[in-house]
Amino acid sequence: MSRERRRRRGQFALRATKWLVVAGVLTGLGVVAYQSGLELAGTEVTRLETRLDEVATEARDLHLRNSRLEADLRQAREANVALQRRYDRDVPSGASAAVFSLAQQRIAAGIPRERIEQVLRDAGPVRRCEARGTSRRFAIAYGARVPENAGMELAEGLVRVVVSTATQTDDIARTAQVVVTVAGQDPVTYTGLPQRQVVTLGNAELALSVVSEIRGFATASLTSCGG
Repeated sequence: MSRERRRRRGQFALRATKWLVVAGVLTGLGVVAYQSGLELAGTEVTRLETRLDEVATEARDLHLRNSRLEADLRQAREANVALQRRYDRDVPSGASAAVFSLAQQRIAAGIPRERIEQVLRDAGPVRRCEARGTSRRFAIAYGARVPENAGMELAEGLVRVVVSTATQTDDIARTAQVVVTVAGQDPVTYTGLPQRQVVTLGNAELALSVVSEIRGFATASLTSCGG
C-alpha cells in the first residue's frame, strides 16, 4: 500500500515538474518577446523621431527658400517698374517720337545737328498771320514733265507753288496738280483748283490761296504777319 502511494506521488511530482518546466519556458519566452517588442518599439520610435526632425528641418529650409524667392520676385518687380519708368522717361513716344524721328531723318540727310537744335530752341507758340500779303501770277505747266523753273516763289523764296496739268484742254478745276514746297519741309501735292491751305513758316501760320482766273495762268496769294 505504501509502495503504491509512493509511486503515485512520484508520478504526480513528475507531472507537476513538467508543467512547471513548461510554464517556466513559456514565461521565459514571453519575457524575451516582451523585451524584443520593447526594443523594436524603441527603435521605431527613435526612427520616427529622427524622421520628424528631418521633416521639420526640410520644412524650415523650404520656408527659407520660399522667403528668398519671394524677396527675389519683389526685387525683380521693383527693377522692372524702375526700368519701365526709365524707358518712359528716356524713350520718346507719340508726338515726341515723331519729332525725334524727323530730327534723325534730317541729320541723316546731311543737315547739321546744331542747326536742328537751333530750330528747336527757336520754336515757340504758333500764331496765325492774316494780314494782306503778296500775290503772284504765273504760268501753268503742261505736260507729263514739269520744268524745274515752273511755278512761283513767295515769302522771299521760302514758299514755292507749282501748278501743272497734262494738257491745255484739261479741266484744271479737277485735274490740276498743285505742289506746295515750304523751306525745310517735304513738298505737299493737292489736286484741283482753287486751293486754300495753311503753311507754317517758323512760328507763323500763313494762309495760302491758289486760283486760276485767266486761262493758262494761276495766282498764288500768301498772307503775312505785318500790320
